Amino acid sequence: MLYKVRVNRSPNHTPANRRPASLVTVLAGLLGLAAVGCGGSLPPPNDQLAASQAAIRAAEEVGAKSDPQAMLHLKLAREQMEKAKALMEAEDNEAAQRVLQRAEADAELALAIAKQRATEAEAEEAMAQVEKLEQAGVAAPDEEEAPEGEAQ
Repeated sequence: MLYKVRVNRSPNHTPANRRPASLVTVLAGLLGLAAVGCGGSLPPPNDQLAASQAAIRAAEEVGAKSDPQAMLHLKLAREQMEKAKALMEAEDNEAAQRVLQRAEADAELALAIAKQRATEAEAEEAMAQVEKLEQAGVAAPDEEEAPEGEAQ
């Protein structure tokens, strides 16, 4: 014999034992997503590492070691590079990414300072040559006197 069970199918009816289970499931799911989101899900910042290393090499090649201020920024970039490598080994890729960005910025600043110093030295050398020529009596092209009768 079949038993007839009356089922309440109204949309407002939720069995009491289902509500806590669904709430627990939702909370567990949210906690799981939060844990995954905070768990260093970023891949290792290998591209940023390569960019930082390239910036350091460029600064060294331009002569950042010869200027004290540029050398300071180059030293900071190297230190940050080592710190980032340690963070990558500890799988803290987000922090490593930030540190590598600072390292690249410091290396680029060292490069800019070294280039500025080189440009200043070239300008001073050019000015010294102009002074020598003026002392020797050679006029600069824009200082030559115009022939009589012509207006400048």
